[in-house]
Amino acid sequence: MNMQDLVTWIGAASGCASLVTLVYLSIQIRQNNLLMRAGARQAQVETDQDHIRKFIEYPDIAASFASAGPITDEARIRLNFWIVASLRAREYEWLQYTSGALDEATWASYQQLIPFVLGTPRARRYWALCAGFFNPAFVRVVETMIDGQPLTGYWAALAAAD
Repeated sequence: MNMQDLVTWIGAASGCASLVTLVYLSIQIRQNNLLMRAGARQAQVETDQDHIRKFIEYPDIAASFASAGPITDEARIRLNFWIVASLRAREYEWLQYTSGALDEATWASYQQLIPFVLGTPRARRYWALCAGFFNPAFVRVVETMIDGQPLTGYWAALAAAD
């Protein structure tokens, strides 16, 4: 074996090593993406559970949604910032979706809560007041979702369920 043959073999071995490294890195990147998506979903579940616990801890939030009449200052503040927190969670999910960290099916399931959260006249008035707190592109997504959509009948159905 002469020097030229040795150089050829070393070049081939180097090429194979590079290929193996690229395959390994692609597997690692895929696993990292899966872990990142799982982490995003876990954060979403925890946030939603926290919002549900707030309804249990402060039933006046739900009552404020359902009521067409005046509510107390405390209830108004609590409801307004519950809406902000809930929509901030949806904004986070939307950002995760637009960055590729969240798949379309998961985003589709979470975005269904937006018309519910903004499903009463009061909630839509509060949204109009606080929309400026959010990413303008997300605001456009929300506006598209609620524009011309009927209000929720959930609160009346819940009251009638007794």
